[in-house]
Amino acid sequence: MKKILIVEDEEGITELLKFCLEAEGYLVVATDKGRTALEWIKELRLDLAIIDLGLPDINGMEVCLSIKENPKTRAIPVIILTGNTSNVARIQGNLNASAELFLNKPISTDDLKKAVAMMFEKSEKKKMLLRNSIKTRLEN
Repeated sequence: MKKILIVEDEEGITELLKFCLEAEGYLVVATDKGRTALEWIKELRLDLAIIDLGLPDINGMEVCLSIKENPKTRAIPVIILTGNTSNVARIQGNLNASAELFLNKPISTDDLKKAVAMMFEKSEKKKMLLRNSIKTRLEN
């Protein structure tokens, strides 16, 4: 079962995301604080993180950057949720924090399901390429 971390400070959005993703068969853990998320990321084996940009304690980009800078967690795909429709947040996020995807709030459940499925498909392809690369090196 795939494990997803949601870091969102709006309770209604968190509940919607949890309900939608759990209905798809995912195990969901959620927090409304970036610092709590950083602690959990060290302890939990996650398959995906969905992080709100505007958290009350630290910026969602900082959480994403922390995931991507750690060799043990950098392969975790990150989806950033934002109410900011300008491209500035997207550009900064891609340059500085290596987020895989940005989704604008409010988000439809269909778009969420598609985005999560796409992240897992892309992640599996990366793993397969890495395995094949290692296998080829070992055989040579």
